[in-house]
Amino acid sequence: MPIVTLRDEPSAPIGHDYCDFCHQRKDTLSHEPPELLVATVEELETGAGLGCKTCYFRCRTVSTFYTGPGTRVEFSRLQYFTFDNNAYYEIFKMPGTGDTEFPMITDRSILPGNTSSEQTFWTIESWIQDCLSGHEGCWASSQSSYFPKRVLDVSNDKLVLREGLNETSYACLIYCWGPSQSPIKTLASTIDDFMQDIQWASLSKTFQDAVDICRRLHIDYIWIDSLCIIQDSDEDWATESMKMAQIYENTYLTIAATKSTIFCRPIIENLVYCRKKPPEFNMFDRQKNWPLLTRAWVYQEMRLSNRVLHFGSEEVIWQCRTCRRSESRSNDSDAPTTLSYNEGYVSGSDLVDWYNTVYEYSHLSLTFEKDRFAALAAVAQREETSRTPDRGFLLGLWKDELLRDLLWQIVPHQQLRRRSKLKCPTWTWASVMSRVTWPQLGRGRVLQLLECTSVIHTDIQYTGSPYLGRYERAILHLRGPLIATTIAEIGHDGIRGISDVHSRFMLGDMRFLPIHQVDVNTYTDSTPIVDSSCEIYILPIAILVDTLFSVLGLSLIRVEAESGQGVEYERIGTISMQAIEDSSMVPPQPIPKSIFEATSTRIISHLSGLEAAYIRLV
Repeated sequence: MPIVTLRDEPSAPIGHDYCDFCHQRKDTLSHEPPELLVATVEELETGAGLGCKTCYFRCRTVSTFYTGPGTRVEFSRLQYFTFDNNAYYEIFKMPGTGDTEFPMITDRSILPGNTSSEQTFWTIESWIQDCLSGHEGCWASSQSSYFPKRVLDVSNDKLVLREGLNETSYACLIYCWGPSQSPIKTLASTIDDFMQDIQWASLSKTFQDAVDICRRLHIDYIWIDSLCIIQDSDEDWATESMKMAQIYENTYLTIAATKSTIFCRPIIENLVYCRKKPPEFNMFDRQKNWPLLTRAWVYQEMRLSNRVLHFGSEEVIWQCRTCRRSESRSNDSDAPTTLSYNEGYVSGSDLVDWYNTVYEYSHLSLTFEKDRFAALAAVAQREETSRTPDRGFLLGLWKDELLRDLLWQIVPHQQLRRRSKLKCPTWTWASVMSRVTWPQLGRGRVLQLLECTSVIHTDIQYTGSPYLGRYERAILHLRGPLIATTIAEIGHDGIRGISDVHSRFMLGDMRFLPIHQVDVNTYTDSTPIVDSSCEIYILPIAILVDTLFSVLGLSLIRVEAESGQGVEYERIGTISMQAIEDSSMVPPQPIPKSIFEATSTRIISHLSGLEAAYIRLV
């Protein structure tokens, strides 16, 4: 049933009054309410019956959806509401309607109902033209002369794989290979045939749609990885995969088969419209509504592309380096767009930008864990070009910031924390299949590296490009004090407890509260990975000062070297040791800020006085 507006409903209450409740909240059709409104449909009907315009408007809005008078409804501002905090609905008016009647309601557009409609492609072409003519930050790809080694030629009825062309523009496709690993791939045995003809019926529906989109937008060539890289040639894959940065940075347009999993139908009325709210395009809604964005390979393809068209099941969304546009206008943004960054970090430096990148990337899905580095290789390449020559890439870390980089930490409270099946040293974040972060780099925090711990040299022997993460040997040679302890003493996952026993972890004559975060689950199938009585070693790396005073470090275990000669160390986690007052208070109290400087001097003196160990970290 359509929702009828006040202006068009003959039985609408006469007058301009509001009920006492709406009047006290200043909740009117021309004023934004200051807080959430939670009410039952019956209460809204009662207010409407008393002549309240706001209650009447809200009641008419929910009347199409509610199940009974006792149904609870929650309004967020005037234009959003929900019954169960699962499905959200939005109230909007058409562009050009004017602000006289409902100034607090946002303009939106009615969706055409089909992302292949003429209206959709007219909208897409307008977005492209706006970008080409008015977005200075997006011009790079339009002026580049780069062209991939191979592309799919879609300019005629026949599809052909071309090689060695010198053209000016092409599109790229972002998609999920899926469990079938793509129904069609270029192999050493098929490339000659594909140079002559690729049968339309052999293409997946996603590939067919991409070809159709290119033709309708008058784009003659498209790059699709499974067709433009010889999939059973290690040599071709290694060569072409290292060109990903150039391929995606210089594409005219990237097409993303982003497919939302929720289908919505707008409910149209004469002036104001109400519909189930289109899925929000953000990092928190990926798994449910934008599953393609949960894929690790897609991350770098999105990051490097200047223009991306996301085809969902309901609407098309445009992203470029200047703005984001959507057919519904519910997902529009005038801010420069990439995949969302972790706003807890301070932006504006190479160091923090890389930490943001790893935070976003580390939890994304891979069909093959061996691709952990390869799926980020193009972003790492571009990161290195912005750094000085001595800032070498070290399996996900950087040589010039190595001690800081080693302080990565598993994001707390993740259920699954395990080692990656990828051959990888324990000192890199890529060794775990979990989301990682650098929490010590939040706003207002000061991190001071300890001079008693240093990097002697790095011994990494790669097989191929460093960005692909394939190596024969990967050892960090460090020097620093090692503090012997046990899991039983410091715990394994956050604060072990707040008893006096736990609070007596001492560094010199100073008391600390240890917060130990292990990299992997302590138990696997009831078998302890590290026994509670096993001796572990703390390698202090830095002092962190914010509202607390803490010493940060790594927790290590000793292992026999694979060569059988000497001892090596493996990382098992990170530890933050918070300075606390020397008292019997429970819970223990942090030291006051007034003695931070004196504490820093004492702890540096104590750690510098400890015997420095030679550490081979593997």
